[in-house]
Amino acid sequence: MRILYNLAFLIFGIAYLPYLIITKRYRYGMANRFGILSDKLKAISLKGRVIWIHAVSVGEMKAASILAPLLRNKFPSHTIVFSSVTHTGNKVARTIATGEEDVFYLPFDLSFIVDRVVRILRPELFLCLETELWPNLISSLDRAGSRIILINGRISNRSYLGYSKIRLIVSGLLKRFSLILMQSEQDAARILSLGAPKHKTFVTGNLKFDLSLLGFTSKRREIREQLKLKEEDILLVAGSTHKGEDEQIIECFSKLKKDYPSLKLLIAPRHIERIQEIEQLIAKHGFRFARFSKINTEYGIRNTEYVYILDTIGNLRTVYSAADIVFVGGSLVKKGGQNPIEPASLARPVIFGKFTFNFQDVAGSFLENRAAIQVDDKDELYSALRLLLDDPKERKRLGANARETVDKNSGSSQRAIDLISSIPDLC
Repeated sequence: MRILYNLAFLIFGIAYLPYLIITKRYRYGMANRFGILSDKLKAISLKGRVIWIHAVSVGEMKAASILAPLLRNKFPSHTIVFSSVTHTGNKVARTIATGEEDVFYLPFDLSFIVDRVVRILRPELFLCLETELWPNLISSLDRAGSRIILINGRISNRSYLGYSKIRLIVSGLLKRFSLILMQSEQDAARILSLGAPKHKTFVTGNLKFDLSLLGFTSKRREIREQLKLKEEDILLVAGSTHKGEDEQIIECFSKLKKDYPSLKLLIAPRHIERIQEIEQLIAKHGFRFARFSKINTEYGIRNTEYVYILDTIGNLRTVYSAADIVFVGGSLVKKGGQNPIEPASLARPVIFGKFTFNFQDVAGSFLENRAAIQVDDKDELYSALRLLLDDPKERKRLGANARETVDKNSGSSQRAIDLISSIPDLC
């Protein structure tokens, strides 16, 4: 089976290679991806017991940031190492890791590569964020005696359909896990139907609700001063936007600006390589643009009639603290939505579109508690923004409900740590 999988992986990789070259998707960390690890990683593995946390990208790595301090406290004799697939995830991991820890890119899932990495790291515990099932890696870890834990697991409609087609393979992989910790009852039901052992499967909630528990200092005043905003200015932040959304948001802003001259807009694209494309859209609608990282150096103290673009990684939550209204992207187009928990934890009024299948339970919680507004299209987005601009009390009520919903659903990280601690011979 491993030989067939390796062959399929290689064929897919070769076919996918032109896309990777064009997009430069894997231009970082190629040594790690082929199983070549740093001297520091090798030294960590020789020194003692290792906990390996894997998170694909930024969102998952932020969830890992909640677990890391709890793991350090609970398992002081262990050293944590972090892996990611994306460069942005790697950058976030480096802000989480201490000087004694290290960060690397996940190796390609070829048996001879992952076997080498597992043999070097010898992780006692492997934590995988949000249902990353790599057959060779999981098999290698299992043979090495590592405890494998799926944490903050979720299964979207699309993933469920895909996994169902290869249920026998997925079932075999899931049986190798020591714990399977899912976000919701629906996620748990789905993974059980795919063959997860019932006695190892638990619902612990969504780790991202615990983001509000992290030490966070609001920089509202500092960011608003950086953007040259006045006290009466109302800042709309469109966070984690995808292609197809920015123009709709700018069109709404353009219409609203005529009646609300104090309204300001900051767009934070999900992928910063789209910045030039967004700049062209802004210029097309007659506005000037300013990149967040260059406001003080290139734009000086000129007037604030700009549409701002967040062009840095890891600063979105800080920017959310400066917002008065937040639109959460990936939801006006069929991308499944991005997570609304960060702005909600800051008591900001949240709007999102109808495509929220990646965060179905989270979105449902906010809507049930009247803690967010969901819109179907650009016209409804315009109406929702107008409602909030006209009614400051409604903005405050919506934000308060959002924060209350986050608080009510928090605690997942501690539940996860308690279950992990119950595994024999770890502490």
